[in-house]
Amino acid sequence: MKGRIAIAASVTVIVVGGVLHADLENHVFTSRAMNVRVAVPRGWRESDAPSYPNTLLWMMRADAKIVMTAEPLTHELYCSWPVMCRAGHDLSTLTQRYACALRDKLQRDHHMRVGLIEAGPKENADAGMPSVWFEYDDGKHYLRQAIAVADDDPRAVSLVLETASNDQRASSVRSFEQALRTLRPLSSEEMAATPLQAPATGSDVPRDGGGIIDATVGSATPESGSGSALVRSPQRDPTGPCS
Repeated sequence: MKGRIAIAASVTVIVVGGVLHADLENHVFTSRAMNVRVAVPRGWRESDAPSYPNTLLWMMRADAKIVMTAEPLTHELYCSWPVMCRAGHDLSTLTQRYACALRDKLQRDHHMRVGLIEAGPKENADAGMPSVWFEYDDGKHYLRQAIAVADDDPRAVSLVLETASNDQRASSVRSFEQALRTLRPLSSEEMAATPLQAPATGSDVPRDGGGIIDATVGSATPESGSGSALVRSPQRDPTGPCS
């Protein structure tokens, strides 16, 4: 399977080849391939078993799911964004521009009700991975999405909270924010020390079309046996003139 991933309100989980190697220990998820670490909120079950393309981690509770995804920010992807998201004077960071492009896609292509972009927690910015977040829904799925891009590594990492009602989303916001505050890139020492372990093969991942939205603007999925496209180092600066 290859080509661009379409954002849809309800999709079936797909098991793919070329899954990123990562480490999940003591409720802390570490991916050296994606240079990121996050802590799972207390009371949530976690799984890094293979699932959607671009998906790194599932966090689950009875009434809610949080999914962590990532995609490289290439020049090709950047140039696919609306001009207003690439050139807006109030969009000074890649994080803000990516969020703008995703909001536009959700509104224009999928008719979602989308809220305003809000600044993420100070902890992310202090760690060199500034974040923003916004909420959206289609009347059946209620989501909050945070997006973070490291200052020196243009990969967009997202945390997406999904529930079946606005009340459930509100009751899960505290846990979502707890996880978001811990999201950070790895230090050089951690990058050197973190082992590359085999991916989990557990079955604790929904495979019933549970409704989680693919939280990326769009990137190529890996071909079988080729390894994940996410492992490849993206351009250091994806911005620039677009023909």
